[in-house]
Formats: sequence, C-alpha cells, structure tokens
Amino acid sequence: MTLNNIFTLDNISFAIKQLKVENIDTKEIQKEVLDGDYVPFANEKIDMKIGEKIRPITLASTKDKIIQRTLLNGLKEFDKCLSNKSYAYRPNKSPLKAINRTTDYLKRGYKFIFKSDIKNFFETINHDILSKILSKHMQDKKLLSLLILFFKNGYIHKFDYSSHNVGVHQGDIISPFLSNIYLDVMDKFLEKHNFEFVRFADDFVVFANTQKELNKIEYKLSKILNLLKLSLNKEKTFITHKKRGFSFLGIIFKDKERKIENDRFQKIISNISKAKKTSLKEFVNYLNSYYSMLENYHIKFMSDTQKTRFIDHIIDSLAWNISNSKKQKEIKTKQEFKNILKNLRFIDEIEKIIHLGYEKYYLQTSTKVDKLLHKQKIQTSKKLALISTIHIQKFGIFIGISKYKIVIKEKNQISKTYPISQIKRIVINSPAVTISSKLLYICAKNEICIDFIDYKNNPYGSFINYNSTTTQIIHKQAMILNNKDKHFNIAKQIVKGKIKNQLNYIKYLKKYHKNLSENVAKMEEIYNKFKFNTNFSALMGYEGSMAVIYWDSIGKILEIDGFRRITKGADDLVNSALNYGYAILYGKVQNALIKAGLSLHISFLHSLDKQKPTLVFDMIEEFRSFIVDRVIIAMINKNEPLRMNKNLLSEKSRKLIAKNIYEKLGSYTIWRKQSVKIENIIQTQAYNLVKFIQEDKTYKPFIGKY
Repeated sequence: MTLNNIFTLDNISFAIKQLKVENIDTKEIQKEVLDGDYVPFANEKIDMKIGEKIRPITLASTKDKIIQRTLLNGLKEFDKCLSNKSYAYRPNKSPLKAINRTTDYLKRGYKFIFKSDIKNFFETINHDILSKILSKHMQDKKLLSLLILFFKNGYIHKFDYSSHNVGVHQGDIISPFLSNIYLDVMDKFLEKHNFEFVRFADDFVVFANTQKELNKIEYKLSKILNLLKLSLNKEKTFITHKKRGFSFLGIIFKDKERKIENDRFQKIISNISKAKKTSLKEFVNYLNSYYSMLENYHIKFMSDTQKTRFIDHIIDSLAWNISNSKKQKEIKTKQEFKNILKNLRFIDEIEKIIHLGYEKYYLQTSTKVDKLLHKQKIQTSKKLALISTIHIQKFGIFIGISKYKIVIKEKNQISKTYPISQIKRIVINSPAVTISSKLLYICAKNEICIDFIDYKNNPYGSFINYNSTTTQIIHKQAMILNNKDKHFNIAKQIVKGKIKNQLNYIKYLKKYHKNLSENVAKMEEIYNKFKFNTNFSALMGYEGSMAVIYWDSIGKILEIDGFRRITKGADDLVNSALNYGYAILYGKVQNALIKAGLSLHISFLHSLDKQKPTLVFDMIEEFRSFIVDRVIIAMINKNEPLRMNKNLLSEKSRKLIAKNIYEKLGSYTIWRKQSVKIENIIQTQAYNLVKFIQEDKTYKPFIGKY
C-alpha cells in the first residue's frame, strides 16, 4: 500500500462523506499530501471531564481529520496483521465480542486469570519505537512520514504551543490504529508463549489452567513492556481464580455469573435522573434512544436485581416528570400524558406510570402538612442540638459521673444532671473546672468529645476516643504531599469551598444591602480567574484577595469603617464573637476528622506544624462563612444582647453565641438535592476526604445554599 493508492479523489471524497463536512476541495488536499507539502495544524488540547476524571483531549482541524480518516481507511489491510485477541478500535470487533470471548475462555475450563492494564499507556508511547514498528510494516517512506507527522504534531494549550515528544494524541482519528500497532508486540509475545488472552486497548486478561503458569507472567510481561518503554499498572495487576471473580470492561465475571459493575450501573441510573428534568416528550425520546444504546451491551449483563432497579427507576423518573409537568401546568389531562407515553418502545405500563405521577403530584401539593412537619423538624433538631452539648463557662465547676449520669456541681452541690446517652459533646470554656477521671473513661467509651476553649476564645485542646485512627490512611495521607498534582487538587478544592461560600454569602446579603454590588462584581471576577488557576502560590493569592473584599463587605453591612479581621488578641465585639464561634466549630470539625481516621497533623493547605492540628484548619475553611459568619452577623444585625466585658466577651454573650451555633449545627440545609443536618455534612466531608486519600475519589467541597 502506497500513499498514491490511498489518496485518490474517490477515497478523499468518501472520508469527507463519513465526517459529514461540506465545501472541501478534494483536489487541493490530494495535491498537498502527494507533493509532500502537507503539515497538520497544531492540535488544540483541552481538559475534558470524563466521568469523575479529567483527561487531556486533543482536537484536530477539519482538514486534518479528513486526511487522517482517508489514511485510516486505506490502512485497513494492516488489521489482518494484528492478533485476533485484540478487540479495541477495529472493524468487526467490539467490547461485547471481547466479553463473549472472555466468557468462552472461562467456559472452556480456564480457572486462573491474570488481570492488568498498562500504566498511562496512550501518554507514554515512545515515538522512536513506534516509528521503527511502523517502518517494518510500510515500504512507502512517504506514507511512513505522514504517520510520524501526526503523532509528533505539536499542540496548543491555553494559548501556549508545546512540542509532542511522547504518546499519541487522544482525540486523533489515527491514534487508535497507532496504539494497536504498538501493543501488537505484546500480543505476539503472549501468543508465542501459548497464552490465551483478551485485550481491549491497554486493558487485558490472560488465562491459564494453573496458577503456576501465571506466576511468572508479570515478570515476563514487564520485560517485554520495558523494551517498549511501558510498564504494568501495579495497582490493577493481580492473579485471581474464576470463583473469586474479576472485573473487565465494566463487567464482573464470577464463576458462571456476569453482571455490570455497580459504579457503571449507578452511572446509568444517574444519567436517567439528570435527563428527567426536561419536558416529558423530550424525556421519552431520550429514554428510547438511551435504551437502544444500552440494549446492545449493558442490559445484556444486568443481573435480575439490576434489571428490576433499572426499570423501576425509569418508571419512577417518568412519574416524577408527570408530577412536575402537572405542577407547572405544562400538560393538563391524563389523555395528553397517555399520548406522549405511547411512544415509549420498551415499557407498556402507561396507566401505572400516570397513576404514580398523579400520586406524587397530590403529595407535593399537601403543602400545609409539609410546612407544619418541616417546622416541627427544625424546632426538634435545634432542641436536640442544644441538649446534646454541655457548655461550661463558670469558675469552680466540678463535672463527673454519678449513677451513670453526668453531673455538674457548684459549691459541692449538684446543679444539673444529664443522661450519658443524650450527650455528644462537652465544651469547657473556663480556666477553673475539675473533671473526674471516671468522666474521661465514660466519655472515651461513649465517644463523647471534650473540647477546651481559653478565655481569649482560642481552642487549645480536645479529649476524644482515637480508636478510629488507622495507620494505613495516615500513610496514604502523608504520601499525597509527595504527589504535586494530587496535593494541589485537594488544596484548590478547599480554597474553592471557602471562597465560593464567601461569594455566595455576600451575594445573598446584597439583596438587602445595595452598597455591595461593586464588591460582588470584584469577588465574581476573582472566582472566575481562580477556576483556571494551576499553581499553589496563585491559589493563596486568590484566597487572600477574596478575603480582603469579603471582610470589607462585612464591614459595610455592619457599618464599621475600616473593619479588618483579627484572629488572635481581638478586643472588639465582632472579631471576638467570630473567634468564639470558630472555636466551637473547630471542635466539631476536629471530632469529625478523628472519627474518619485521619491524622490531624498532615494538612494540604496550611503549613504543617507538629504542635498544631493543621488539618482542622484546612477542613474548617469550607464551613466558616456558612455556619459561624451567618450566625454572628445575623445576631449583630438583630441587635441581640452581645456585650464586651474588659475587652472580653461577657458570659451571657458567650452563652448566647454558643446556643445559636449549636442550633445552626443541628439545623438542616439542602445539600446534593437532599435535606441534611449541617453537623452530619461536616462528618460526611471528613469521610469524603478519606475517599479522596484512599480511593482517589474526587473531593468536592461543601457549597452552602443561601
């Protein structure tokens, strides 16, 4: 096959037809390529979110796509040279066929499986090695040069040009062909050693009758891949028995069972939930199209339970759409709903769907009952939040245990008693309190934390059960500091939570304070720039710039000229009240982090300090403005009796602030489309941080609804 054979006018026209583009001069393209004058445009590189991950994708120009498509069509004969056990990006091959062949190997009696994939495969393909492999297949040097031109082509990212020295462009039409040619070396190696296997791109499984046959395969594969400048992904490499099972191409294989992985199934459910918010007609069209796509692959491998959940979720989503359509008065009669639902190709339970929709609608319209219950929920939650915390401020208090109750004594007389089961937290805000050792024992056993706050409103210690701390989590937590990308990512998310909540709070206050318009515009400008930030020093700069405008806005609201934020040694009412509120919140955040098993001394935003629990400083950032700032500013605006006594908050003021903060922690807010208690959100975020550390899950900061 030569370049002249491939780039005929008919072949170029066919490629244009495949790409569905118009007004292209085929003769000009042919002449440019055959004369050797063609040079592709630099690709545009973008970061695209695929699922939960961000992946770099390159976009070629229309002209370059036509030439790549023509080239790929002309190179189809090379497909015959590839192993028939490779299933990705090839004619008459598919994920379904790869899964069926995997099933066939298991049915043939192979009991042991080596499962692996190649680390950063597409990004690490060596250009010199790829050129040598291609040269063995191609005698026409012009054809070879054209292929090399594509994978060495540079790219533009954020207005900067970069050379492309390693890897193939993910997004180029020709890249899948090049990657298959490259990995065919590994395929031929496995075939030479008589191993049965199935490969889909860089993901593969190898089969054997005994574990002994597979024990040395990792070493052998590592050697051959090393020659290709590649390596196995150690975290995803293992040997298993078919009875223990394994996952391949989103399907779990376990003995004779095949079913979709739960994460992939949940993604399907999530896609349906997102689509239901359109009009009923659009939603029905989407469901028909989506079902047709899933029918050829995913539905075949759903377990009976998954199939039931899948159909039930579709019915429930349709019912929700009907209820919403009726509420918005978009559709008025049952007959109109029936006419639209008749177009559903795979569900015929139209009467049931309409009945459920109307049922949901009438439940939604029971607003009087809902409002009464919601009011009761808020009042009960606030009451529970208050009675679950013991807050001590007086001098000379004794706190201990008597008859399995927590007792408070003043002047050797019992003043209050509390059932142990009722208490979740004790706050000591006095320099003269006596605590019994039995109380400490009971608190540790019942996971009741004791937080200490000094007279200047600074938290200085906590007593808590540390059983949940694990060495494995702490080790991985520390390792993040050595991973620049991951370290920056979590730091950026923490700052995002802080500044986004600050922006949202000031936007909320702007409704009632018209003098904030200019500040809101400045904050929005900073936030929009922050989203594209890619380095640590700039991150801190954006945080600082936002803080200056935020506190200036607070000063305007409170009508305090030149207001500035003072953390330590504050002697004014506003800063003292804020510091006291933060001290209470600090203990709650610290408790949540310890329960999640994290080390308090390994932080990602604040500088490490072995004397201070700096991770608490990190986590508290996304909650400060939503919890403490809102409470304190509201109290001052309502002229609640907050007073200073000799440059310190009065005892009554501290009690009032504590009461309001505890009520706020015990109240509910809408978070991720659900009504959630705020103190539970703090704990959930601590667990989400663990998932980020252990499982590489994306960490999303808490953004409050104002």
